[in-house]
Amino acid sequence: MKKTARALVLLLSLTFLGGCELALLGVGAGVGVGAYKYIEGSLERQYPLEYARAWDATNTALANLQISVSGSLSEGGQGDIEAVKKDGAKVNISLKDMGQKVTSISIRVGTLGNRDEAVRIHNEIAAIAGI
Repeated sequence: MKKTARALVLLLSLTFLGGCELALLGVGAGVGVGAYKYIEGSLERQYPLEYARAWDATNTALANLQISVSGSLSEGGQGDIEAVKKDGAKVNISLKDMGQKVTSISIRVGTLGNRDEAVRIHNEIAAIAGI
């Protein structure tokens, strides 16, 4: 009877924790490929792409969306791109090679972060990369 009660308490706890149950089960310890993570105004996604291909797809996406690159630096499997949208909003993009042909791309649009615009850029990157 105690085992059943413990199992019930565990299941109810998982239900109340909402999106945290995967982390508790050890399945979602990190952000999975294709999943988004929104932290402090930046929207991060891991892509199943080698770093060089992700870098090229990101630059192509910015050109397609008519976002002007004002500066970029790529070295050692990490890169940063600074850009400006037509409305003057700044766009900061960071890429990081995670190994095993996975690249993390973090996008921040504006000072406080604009999630919808970041999603739009991520969607364009994914479309160019064929994901």
